[in-house]
Amino acid sequence: PLVGERLHAAWTRAHDDLPAFVQSLQPKIGDIAKSALGFVAGIGVGLLMFLAAFIVAGIFMAYGQAGSERSRAIFDRIVGPVRGAAFTTLSTATIRAVAQGVVGVAFIQSVVIGLCLLLAGIPWAGVLAAIALVLGVAQLPALLVTLPVIAYIWIGGDYGTGSAVVYTVLLFVAGMLDNVLKPLMLGRGVEAPMPVILIGALGGMAGAGILGMFVGATLLAIGYQIFMSWVADNPDVATPLAQGDGDPAEPGEAGSAG
Repeated sequence: PLVGERLHAAWTRAHDDLPAFVQSLQPKIGDIAKSALGFVAGIGVGLLMFLAAFIVAGIFMAYGQAGSERSRAIFDRIVGPVRGAAFTTLSTATIRAVAQGVVGVAFIQSVVIGLCLLLAGIPWAGVLAAIALVLGVAQLPALLVTLPVIAYIWIGGDYGTGSAVVYTVLLFVAGMLDNVLKPLMLGRGVEAPMPVILIGALGGMAGAGILGMFVGATLLAIGYQIFMSWVADNPDVATPLAQGDGDPAEPGEAGSAG
């Protein structure tokens, strides 16, 4: 009822005069071909950038100690030696936490999903696990992969009721695994709340892709520490007396005591 009449008309035109029908579709076919070529080119550029990232990461690791000293010197110059050391440690811990809490969790979850798919005998288990890995890095739920598989098990698969229930539970738990692992790993070892790291990672990824995920989390964590230090150093707040100190002596009392 929605597209039946248009499909029937197009099929009739193709049946009556196929060359004229193909010629009428040439502009649309050209647009589709351009979109397909752009998509393939984007995949190629992404693979080249991925390879370049490995090369750059290897260079950084080879000169990691020198880079750490330069970062410490830059922070010392900007905010002083005391806070420079703290900010250097915070930057390193934030990048490590994002790598463990985003990329690491996505990898662990994709491996668990792949094992569950192999156990259930689902075709193309490796491809589906790779898709789950990409979704995890992009901060999208892995249920986008596991829920269609669960539907396939109940509708199109040759499974008994007991085995279908077991595989459904395993796949559902595997699809929700990041909700447990991410809070445990994302903020570990970082002197900033986990929501700050997560918001920085998501915002950075939305603005600048995979690299922005690390940059955004680091900048937001450092900004959070600077803001909280500014709040704590409020000069308008009187410093409370130490416990055990009495009221200040009156001038007369001080003179008589002397």
